[in-house]
Amino acid sequence: MTRFYHPDRIDYDMVVSSGQDGRRQWTTAGVEVVDPSAIVVEGGGQMDGDLFRVYAASVAPRLRDFAERLTGVESDAGSTAGRYQSYQQVRGIIRDAEGMMLAEIRCDGSVTVLGELDPSLRRQFIGMINGWLPMTIREVDRYSYENALASLVKARRVVDSMLREVIGIAAGGPEPLPWDKVAAAAGTTPAALNAWFSTPDELINS
Repeated sequence: MTRFYHPDRIDYDMVVSSGQDGRRQWTTAGVEVVDPSAIVVEGGGQMDGDLFRVYAASVAPRLRDFAERLTGVESDAGSTAGRYQSYQQVRGIIRDAEGMMLAEIRCDGSVTVLGELDPSLRRQFIGMINGWLPMTIREVDRYSYENALASLVKARRVVDSMLREVIGIAAGGPEPLPWDKVAAAAGTTPAALNAWFSTPDELINS
């Protein structure tokens, strides 16, 4: 189902501290009201995911200006390292009229749309459920154990990728769950979950 977006304002956030688990604490240092003309869709209609990502990425230059003003680093002076460091201390948050977080923007133009599964992963997961995974039972019935094992390992990696994606959404969304609650829901400990989440090639509880 197509999701539509109605951005209302952009919060310009700065880092105030970092927790022991490495997660940053942010505070809003500036707010920009979205110009309605900037989100008008050609031909009418509403802003879909692709158009929203383009709009969100267009915030990056203003976010860089904000970072440089905040830290006193001028765009035409100072070291490249200084500017880079200033860019790591800020983020832009697009919110709707109710204050719900829609997306996070960084100075390099990267955009994270909150609550949105990666499209490629979504296709893989649906394809697995509706396609090749049920065939694994037939492979076992045919004594084709090598094919069955290969399919199961592939399925486990797809499920693990989905698990990583959903954990990231749950812990980093508009109303993030505490890490201990995320770990409990995943059936593991906070320390084990943190170690796994920091090692992309590892399977959880492997």
